[in-house]
Amino acid sequence: MIQRTGTGIWLFLGLSGIGIGCFSAFDNFYFHGLGYSVAVIGALTATFNISLAVAELPSAVIFDRRSHWAAIQIGNGIRFVGILLFFFAFGPVGDFAGEALAGVGAAAMSGTSVAYMLNRLGPVSDHERRRALGFSAALGAGTSLIGGALGLMSFAHDPMLIWGAGAAWVGLAGIVFFIGRPRVRTLAERPTEPLSSYLAALIAISRHPRAWLSVTADAALVGPLLLWQLRLGTTSITAIFFGFAVMKAAGVLGGQLVTHRKVDGRLVLLCLACNIAAVITFASVNAAILIVLFFGIHVLLRIAVSAYCRSELHAVVDDGRRAGASSVVSLLGSLVTALAALLVGRIADAGGPLLAMIPSIALYASVGVITLASRRSAEPLESV
Repeated sequence: MIQRTGTGIWLFLGLSGIGIGCFSAFDNFYFHGLGYSVAVIGALTATFNISLAVAELPSAVIFDRRSHWAAIQIGNGIRFVGILLFFFAFGPVGDFAGEALAGVGAAAMSGTSVAYMLNRLGPVSDHERRRALGFSAALGAGTSLIGGALGLMSFAHDPMLIWGAGAAWVGLAGIVFFIGRPRVRTLAERPTEPLSSYLAALIAISRHPRAWLSVTADAALVGPLLLWQLRLGTTSITAIFFGFAVMKAAGVLGGQLVTHRKVDGRLVLLCLACNIAAVITFASVNAAILIVLFFGIHVLLRIAVSAYCRSELHAVVDDGRRAGASSVVSLLGSLVTALAALLVGRIADAGGPLLAMIPSIALYASVGVITLASRRSAEPLESV
């Protein structure tokens, strides 16, 4: 698999994972330490997702018809600037601006990194496609864990350093990917397709049940993701890192659940039911070890469901629209996540963590409904 895709993309993803891990293990706890309420932290998350949504489709349209490699580099550079804004600590305005830039950078990379990998992989079976996506998830989890350990040491010395370390690794990832850039650019197979028909195809993708499987599955994480650091932070920063480590280990295991076996809708429905139970328990218990345990179970099952949903989506789109399809899903998912983050923050401040899980529970239930509906639908896959 690596021989077919080249090592550059995997080195980039690995180094980026370390950089993101440096701050993602402690970001919400850092903001809480600045005096931000959960509602404000939710607004920061919403800002990231809204800016991602605004920039998502234009970047996909441009780079699906030009260069995925350039999209990744530009997105990484913008994200680097956003992380630096957090490091320089300009206050709330700087923090919201940093989230906005990070969202724009993520928009330029979200669909293209997957498209770059899968297009260079070439025509493969559903099993091989899930294997590649599962390996990508495992790589991201493992390298983020390394970054989280670096972030723990940085936070203990000076909380601001989590951003400095993250920026350094993200910058290094861009340099390595530039040096290892491909000799032949990966362009869409039909770069001269009229823009109107290209956009019409993306609109068709946005209406397909398989797209909304990914949208709702990705957005459902928002409740636990927004609160887990704050729940564990009352114990110690070591407890936060332990929770982060369990989260990443669960992510690896979750990817493996769908990588090496055939997965059908019934297994996904079972995972969804167990996930809702895990979310409720995570928000109800007070012991740190139980919070970590059920958060880990939730992440494991969520990654398994998400990998299945994304594989189902990519099975019905061609190479020429793959980045666009991923970006349409990311755009819609970002809008749903932004709204859910605002709701979670408000509800958490007013009613506590258990009630704050309502948006996530509703989204997981939606995944189940769409799974059942799409299995009964007679809509031809060729329509996308």
